[in-house]
Amino acid sequence: MIFGEGTKVFVLDKKLPADTSPKPTIFLPSINEVNHQQAATYLCLLEKFFPDVIKVSWKEKNGNRVLPSQQGNTMKTNDTYMTFSWLTVTENSMKKEHMCIVKHEKNTRGKDQEILFPAVNEVFTPVVTTTEPPNDCLKDGSEVTDTDFTKACARDESEFANSTKACLKDENNTVQLQFTYNSAYYTYLLLLLKSAIYFVTTSCCVFRRTGVCCDGKNS
Repeated sequence: MIFGEGTKVFVLDKKLPADTSPKPTIFLPSINEVNHQQAATYLCLLEKFFPDVIKVSWKEKNGNRVLPSQQGNTMKTNDTYMTFSWLTVTENSMKKEHMCIVKHEKNTRGKDQEILFPAVNEVFTPVVTTTEPPNDCLKDGSEVTDTDFTKACARDESEFANSTKACLKDENNTVQLQFTYNSAYYTYLLLLLKSAIYFVTTSCCVFRRTGVCCDGKNS
């Protein structure tokens, strides 16, 4: 048997399942990456496909332009193959949904798989840091001025001081309650000890009187 140049021959150890199209598993960006690097990485893992020829690309949803992405090596697992591809988007694209397009000859009806990834902002709320004074310190919704900010901060400090006083008061109440409990406990022990001493003394007197009476009768 003669094969042409570039022909691949697969020798299988066992019969393959009926469906050997790529099985996708999606991985969404981590919140640390979004908050600290202002970027987000989508990853698509494709498993259990055969043959090994596969093409993966990325696009924005309803977009036509192919986005720059990365793809790992195709690896054999038992008698099928697996690979993975990832797309890193910038902060400007976090509001958009993206799609991983998978081309493989075993796809259903020969159509490309379109795997939808949600917008990053729908999954996470990035942490925004600001140096501006908070507006919620004011009683109304007016614009913040230096004087208003000073008043607001002074009021916050006053509330914090009141909260500290309340905590100290609670702590004093706790100490007083603990002292009362300890006093009652030691009073109970003292009464118990006095009762024990009284019982021993009474018993000794009873036994001594009984002994004296017995000696008088014997004499």
